[in-house]
Amino acid sequence: MHGDKRDSSVPDHRRKAPGRRRFLGVAAAGAAAVGAAGYGWAALADTAPPPRTFRSQWGVDGRKRAVARILNAADPTALAAWITGTGSAPDAIKTEMDTQVNGLADAAAAATDTARDKVVVSWVRTAETQRSIWDRKYEFLRTGSGGAGTFGTITDDVRSKYPTQLGSDPQWDPDKDSHREVWASLTPDDRQIEILRTSTAPGVSRHHLGCDADFFNTTPQDWTDNGPEAAHYQWLRANAARYGFLQTYTAESAKNEPAISEERWHWSYAPVSEAVLDFIRANQDVIADALDELWSYDPTRFTYINAHWRDYMFHVNEKAYFG
Repeated sequence: MHGDKRDSSVPDHRRKAPGRRRFLGVAAAGAAAVGAAGYGWAALADTAPPPRTFRSQWGVDGRKRAVARILNAADPTALAAWITGTGSAPDAIKTEMDTQVNGLADAAAAATDTARDKVVVSWVRTAETQRSIWDRKYEFLRTGSGGAGTFGTITDDVRSKYPTQLGSDPQWDPDKDSHREVWASLTPDDRQIEILRTSTAPGVSRHHLGCDADFFNTTPQDWTDNGPEAAHYQWLRANAARYGFLQTYTAESAKNEPAISEERWHWSYAPVSEAVLDFIRANQDVIADALDELWSYDPTRFTYINAHWRDYMFHVNEKAYFG
């Protein structure tokens, strides 16, 4: 989630086996017959398996059930550490997530004529990395003093209260004195609400999992229907589900209260992320304990999210688009 290119971490993705290249050539060309089943490894000669491919939500749901069995057999405390960004995913799931993200990215690069290293701009983030993002925004740090420039989107509620200071600026700018004046007047809850429109707190980010990635660009203004990323969005809409991915934060999910703004760049490998959501729903006390520990260094800056973390985890799109 949650766009911050400066904090990206992209694992090695290049595969050199001839069979892998042949498969990607077929995928990039958009061939319809990439595996007859909705899920299961295609029978190729490579030692590294190719990405799973899906034809329908039924196939995605079937693979989700298999992942759920892995989660149900694991230690809940260890899974909570993974989910909240302080631990590791089960090995079998990690391998599958890496393969799927790389498979979608390889196909996107080939189909859109984009350099491969420019396709995935943010992937796995630990709780420590997410904390640094959260803290610099909460503290409204200037560029050169730990800040990273503009961030988020200014909510209509705050803009209406401070029209002179904020004007038509689309994002918060810690380098602008007028913005700093407004930020200083906000309560801890207000600050958290502003950040949470486009960025999650440590422990709540789906980027902890490894099944979610940001593609091409994370600047909201670029992803409008007529923006420079419009063609990339259309490609993702048409092809991401084939690899089991859904758009996590949609225009529809953004209507929830509270909610994350639409993010056309953020896509999630659904068999894992949906199984994880079911695990969280069934083990909320375990997750809450892990979050309390994570936020104990300064509970003041987590008052609002501590009361609403379930909403931000659950108010998301949960269906892949097979158009």
